[in-house]
Amino acid sequence: MCDGVSGRTRWLSWGRVTESFNHFDPYPHVVGTWNRIGNHFSQPCTCPQDLMMKSISDLIALAAAGVQSEKVTLQELVDAITNDDHAKELVRICGLRNSAKEIMVVVQEAIEEVRWYYHDGDEETRGKSITAPVQRLIGLILLCTAAIPRLRFGKRTPFQLAGPIVLDISTLIPFTAQDATKQEGRLLIREAAGLVRALQPWASASASEDDLRQMKKLLRDLLDATVVACASSIQASLSIREFERLFPRLVVKSALQKGWQDGQRVMVEIQDVLAILGTLPELPDPRSTSGLIYLAHAEPAVPLPVKKLTQLHPLLVNSLRKNVATDETLFLLLRLLSQRSPQPDATEIPPDIADSLCSVLSALASTHLDPFMRHLNLRLLSMVLSKVHQTVRLNVLLRLTTDEELPQMRSAAVGLLKEATLDALSSPDYSTESNPFASPTLLRAFGPVLFKTSPPDFLALSHTREDLERSLELLRIIDCLSFYYVLLLRDRKNSTGIRDPDSIANVERSFLHPLRRFLDQCIAMQGEPLMTVLSLQVNLERVDAAVTKVKGTAKSDNFLAANLVWYALLSSAPDASATVSRHRGSQHRTRKI
Repeated sequence: MCDGVSGRTRWLSWGRVTESFNHFDPYPHVVGTWNRIGNHFSQPCTCPQDLMMKSISDLIALAAAGVQSEKVTLQELVDAITNDDHAKELVRICGLRNSAKEIMVVVQEAIEEVRWYYHDGDEETRGKSITAPVQRLIGLILLCTAAIPRLRFGKRTPFQLAGPIVLDISTLIPFTAQDATKQEGRLLIREAAGLVRALQPWASASASEDDLRQMKKLLRDLLDATVVACASSIQASLSIREFERLFPRLVVKSALQKGWQDGQRVMVEIQDVLAILGTLPELPDPRSTSGLIYLAHAEPAVPLPVKKLTQLHPLLVNSLRKNVATDETLFLLLRLLSQRSPQPDATEIPPDIADSLCSVLSALASTHLDPFMRHLNLRLLSMVLSKVHQTVRLNVLLRLTTDEELPQMRSAAVGLLKEATLDALSSPDYSTESNPFASPTLLRAFGPVLFKTSPPDFLALSHTREDLERSLELLRIIDCLSFYYVLLLRDRKNSTGIRDPDSIANVERSFLHPLRRFLDQCIAMQGEPLMTVLSLQVNLERVDAAVTKVKGTAKSDNFLAANLVWYALLSSAPDASATVSRHRGSQHRTRKI
């Protein structure tokens, strides 16, 4: 309906608007006026879009003025509510033009129908079928926003007039939000905010102090219930934006969701309404899930030192376990765990908090349907482990690498173990007594886990091509080979004992030799080799090269040590100088011969 659009296209758009006026059938003069103007707009025209939309708005107002304030007509209006902008505009105008008292009667009846719809499981006993309950509730909120501020108080207070309706809406929103799409959920939040914005000055104008306090609490409860129930519809990509800011090198392609800005705008409206209501959330000390959501969306951002994690921990873990406000929770964890302090003790997380966080984050990193979110949760898990005592870190990693309930995590945990080991070996002042990842404790704890398969006879069993393609154990073996390779090269001081001949022989016997036989069988299979098998072969060749290098270095070190001992013995003899001279002369004569 703008310049350059064909008359047919304009008529199709007009037809969608016309569908919103089906309930005007009892009023021929309204329908006739509507059809005449509709026929006019079906002809080609060149009027600007804003004038066209103003004409439509004027027509809606004209049509609404012709509607009588009979209850049946308003009930038909409620039944005709659809998820259409023009229909919503009609609902708003009818809420402003008709009797506020009569509108509230219709709204109460409609709310009872919606409540009956959700609380009665037997469809045969339901009074009326509701095809779009979410849209119905949105339309009822629109009517309340327009009608309640026009109610006359009489002998009743604002809380007595509006309280029951607001309470009913707050009760229904958690049920209707389950059926809401992303756009409907955002619209539900926006209309609830609009209702609060309309009722707050109306109640403040004539309510007593006690009545106003009750009204504000009720309106705040409405906002809290709506935001929590529709949290999955906000989708402002808070955690994704924060992750990409913190780890730009790990981002190959942005994972931002389309339309995240609209979710952000919705929450800005909520913050504005909270300010108008005068009941700002308890920042930065939320006591509920709604407070957690407000804290995540607060503008400007509230400072969050890592010590706040102890206070926020119950809410964060509860939200992740219930899958409520996950985006906001992960965002807050990223902010808390990314804080750096010059004093290591100041950023240490208590063991009980670290244990519960690692449990829920490892579950999300293993089972979340979105690959990016699995990666994000794995990074969060790594950040938690970097801020705990090394003994706690070792125990958590040992549990994750042997977790049978989360086989996907067993492979990822090897990567986390590699990070911990490299951190320990690269520390300039590490000591084997204080850091188990740079001591023989590492192999004692993880050797039986990393250098053996699960089940133990996995490499000896026969597998079909399909089994190998789906195997998680092969992926874990690849990570174990990578860990072994890195440890051989980086532990130059042999702090962990990985370069000891006995250790190399044990790994060869229990792990590498069976793996070679397994690869020979896989390569002999018909068809092209699997990528997993090729990756295993490449990693095994790298390990063999590293082992050869370590053995060569060990021989050189042994030869050098033997020479040093020999010269030390000669130096301690009484005629050491003469002996050395004779030895050098003997070497000289030998070279001449």
